Amino acid sequence: MKARTLLQKMIRPEEHSLKIRGIRAAAWSFLAKGVEHAFRMAGNLVLTRLLFPEAFGIMATALAVLTVIHLFSDTGVRTSIIQNPRGDEPEFLNTAWVISLCRAVLLSIAVALLAWPVSHYYNHPELKGILLVLALHPLILGLENPAFVLFIKRFRVEKQVLVDLGAQVLGLTASIVLAYLLRSVYALVASPLLSSLSRVAASYLLQPYRPRLEWNKKAFEELFHFGKYIFFNTIVSAAVMNSDVLMIGKMLDMETLGTYSIGRNIGLMVWLFCLQVFAQSYLPAVSTVAGDPARIRNIYRKTTALALAFAVPVSILLSLFSGDIIRMLYDSRYENASIALFWISASVIFRVISLANSNTFIGTGRPVYETLSMAVGLAALCLFIPLGARFRGLAGAAGGMFCGMVVVTAAESVFMVQGIKFPLKVALYPWIQALLLSFAMVGLFRFVRPWLAGGSFFNLPFLAIMGSAGLVLSLGVYVLFQGLHPFRDKAPKQWEGELSPS
Repeated sequence: MKARTLLQKMIRPEEHSLKIRGIRAAAWSFLAKGVEHAFRMAGNLVLTRLLFPEAFGIMATALAVLTVIHLFSDTGVRTSIIQNPRGDEPEFLNTAWVISLCRAVLLSIAVALLAWPVSHYYNHPELKGILLVLALHPLILGLENPAFVLFIKRFRVEKQVLVDLGAQVLGLTASIVLAYLLRSVYALVASPLLSSLSRVAASYLLQPYRPRLEWNKKAFEELFHFGKYIFFNTIVSAAVMNSDVLMIGKMLDMETLGTYSIGRNIGLMVWLFCLQVFAQSYLPAVSTVAGDPARIRNIYRKTTALALAFAVPVSILLSLFSGDIIRMLYDSRYENASIALFWISASVIFRVISLANSNTFIGTGRPVYETLSMAVGLAALCLFIPLGARFRGLAGAAGGMFCGMVVVTAAESVFMVQGIKFPLKVALYPWIQALLLSFAMVGLFRFVRPWLAGGSFFNLPFLAIMGSAGLVLSLGVYVLFQGLHPFRDKAPKQWEGELSPS
């Protein structure tokens, strides 16, 4: 009977509580992202054997430029549809679609115009051709059905995540085939283009709504009012999230950036898992109860604790065994990828806390605090990465990126308290949980290393033992902070008097 009830809740979440709907959305996101990463890792292993390190550096630079331009002009349309109570009205959707189409045309023109100066700046002629082809990417995405995002707003994310997964597999397969035939960096361009094409096609196949060229003044005013904060926020956020790639490619060289991007992509997998969950579960949940601060704090507490219980042990293991992981997966050309994997994995711990903070700002309609936090972090990154690269090369640049992400997260936590009036304990608990578990795992690693470390099998037995121990430690710390029944609405004693039940 219980199994049947659970199945009904998972199939028809709209008939049940916000908690059930949020858990269901998170489960779907987590599952799909896991499968997607497995395909991406397998494809990456094949591509690194067909292509050369410099190709990945060139492509990483082109994608970083494309991402920065894309986010520099973010009008916040998708987020507005999720956050605004009128987001599912035809006038709102049609106006949002017109804005997206206009933006897409301007973006494509901007990418095409920047192809020449960017290739000259990095002294790589291949960048010009790649960026000219990638100029089609924003134009394709601009055609996406605006109602497709309603699946997230209504907690029916399974269609979204399955489409994303299918698009990823299609694009990756095309890149592998072309890499085998061409042995050129241009093979990597196929993945984002085919992925975007398939996503747009699926948005019309799965969503019956058909947008029209319609302009509603009131809807535009609401989109503009919210979007102007998203615009400034994403300008700074884009620079923060891509500053390491853009700086390393110029200050060092493309081959070094290629190896860095390999380690970076592996290290960010945990963050991408959590990004999906927060975007498709936490953000709509917070937006739904935006007028109830007590419930928001309760959702924040439970979500961050659960996300960190997963993210911290995995990130620490990736960092501690970075050298063994890279040697096991790649040949000697990519040996320095372990440097990036070490620092990126360590930074993910803070990036996950940052995800919770940023989505809380946006979900409550206060993205200005995220913008200010990112501005502080950008200033830190512009100082730390160049200094690190100058004195310590790749290791110094990667370490500078880590320090910058700590600054971003610290600034966000300050604004959580000062800006949206979170109790200090609520803002600090994620830090305490993350640092306590991290120090415990690092301490255990140093204690058992003399007996377990060895050169055989890439330290896999040592990794397995540390993984099991990390799971136990994470569970212990999670119970310490959340109690034995974390999903009950009543909070543990340490939270009583501080939060109302959700």
